[in-house]
Amino acid sequence: MRVQAIDHAAMLPLYLAAAAAVVALFGGRFAKAGMMIGLTASGVAAVWVAAGADRATFGVGDWHSYAADDAAMGAAALFAGLTVLVAALSGRRAGEYWFLLAVSASGGIALAGARDLITLIVALETLTLPLYVLVTGPMHDSPAPQAPTEGSRTPRTPANGPPTSHASTDGAQASPTRAGRDGSEAGVTFLIASITSSATALMGAALLYAASGTVHLEGLTTGLEGAHAGLVAAGVALLLGGIAFKLAAAPLHAWAPLVLERAPLPVATYLASASKLGGAVAIVWVVHFGLAASAGLSAGIVLAALSVASIVIGNLGALAQRRTVPLLAWSGIAHAGYVLAPLAVIATAAGRMDAGTAASAALAYAVFFVLLEAGAFAALTAVRPSTPSTFGGAGRTGVPDREPAASDSRADAAVAADRTQDIGEGGAIADLTGLWRTAPLPAAVLLFSVIGLAGLPPALAGTFAKVAILEVLASSAVWLAVVVAAGAVLGLAYYLPLVRTLLVGRGPLPSKGRFAVAVALIGLALAVVSLAPQVVLEFTSLSR
Repeated sequence: MRVQAIDHAAMLPLYLAAAAAVVALFGGRFAKAGMMIGLTASGVAAVWVAAGADRATFGVGDWHSYAADDAAMGAAALFAGLTVLVAALSGRRAGEYWFLLAVSASGGIALAGARDLITLIVALETLTLPLYVLVTGPMHDSPAPQAPTEGSRTPRTPANGPPTSHASTDGAQASPTRAGRDGSEAGVTFLIASITSSATALMGAALLYAASGTVHLEGLTTGLEGAHAGLVAAGVALLLGGIAFKLAAAPLHAWAPLVLERAPLPVATYLASASKLGGAVAIVWVVHFGLAASAGLSAGIVLAALSVASIVIGNLGALAQRRTVPLLAWSGIAHAGYVLAPLAVIATAAGRMDAGTAASAALAYAVFFVLLEAGAFAALTAVRPSTPSTFGGAGRTGVPDREPAASDSRADAAVAADRTQDIGEGGAIADLTGLWRTAPLPAAVLLFSVIGLAGLPPALAGTFAKVAILEVLASSAVWLAVVVAAGAVLGLAYYLPLVRTLLVGRGPLPSKGRFAVAVALIGLALAVVSLAPQVVLEFTSLSR
């Protein structure tokens, strides 16, 4: 019996990420520090592996199930870095929180090197499964009881009912029951949609295996030649459609605005960055390594349809938003369309001849996009309270402006409490009025991220991203380049008002110094990729 050789150096980033998850599970009070150190080491190891010769392991002949080339290790390092950022933004949480976050990061790092359909789908599910729990609500450490302090509100006892507490001394939400219900609804929505998409992707993988006789992406290139055209087309459509859910591409996009708004902001940051990076990496790997040569027409048509639908639906949905997180969520759907657009050129013969350049442009755009999204959500997390603020003029701690009088009915008190949930943790866009004056550091990072998402200088990360995909589309699919350009122009209609809100007026003073180090680091990363975009372009350069 022949045993497959294992290249442990190629697997080192994954080993370290798995070790970080184990430390988080058993680390007790050191769980957060151990997880962050382990994932930082995993990212450093990925960069070290990428600096050497390309590696591959678990081989069957010339085909391998796991590769450690520049693009894979660059993606692995980014997964690790984004997870460390989210951990830094999460404050105090229970040990299970860090374990689930580390497991999800391990799935992303495994996905980065996946080169067969089974490894890819299992890694993608490992990335996603812990998020079902994380989106349901915060998993805080239980604080010790504290004596009431001056200015804190004490529970009010209604005339005919149990005591009603509008806020605890630590700024707890006035309506925890509804908060839990909203989180559970978001988690269930995400679970059902994800299971459906996973089943769809597995069915597509099964059909492609039936058509080609192999699950290795490199094997699909030759295995699908001469296969039944209908079987191949169905397999491609199901596989790409199922994976596109992870990227929140239309028509499998409806989960994103709901889940991102109701999830805790650090978890929303992870969903908007690392989770979407996973979807982008999976699609790019499948298309570039497996489908471009032999199933390019079918894959290109599917990708073009997904791209156009995402750009149109995402931009139109964002135009109607008055809350910050839903605006970012809907615009993220449009950006998913921009990621998919370069891959659609393989529907033409000219596009298939230059499939490597198209895949590199798509991956580069995905990297720029998730970094900008991470910057926007990190800055928002730093200036928002740890719980939702009150609708219509509350303080920054989620406490209503006034205590209901004894004559207020319990129904009125319930309505006032429920208002605390109306705008979600991200709050309304109006809450950010004049943020530049009250919180310069997070405002600068948020401003830079929003301008970058709009594709405007001086945030050159977004500018380079759009130039990269338009350059590919201009030579192979001019009509799609027009759609992308029109979508980018339409995006200015909701990005520029957000910029104006940040710069004009004077809003309430947010908490100072929250997560300053994390916000500064993601701001520094955005500055680096804007001033030296070749750092991203080199790591995202793909070849067979």
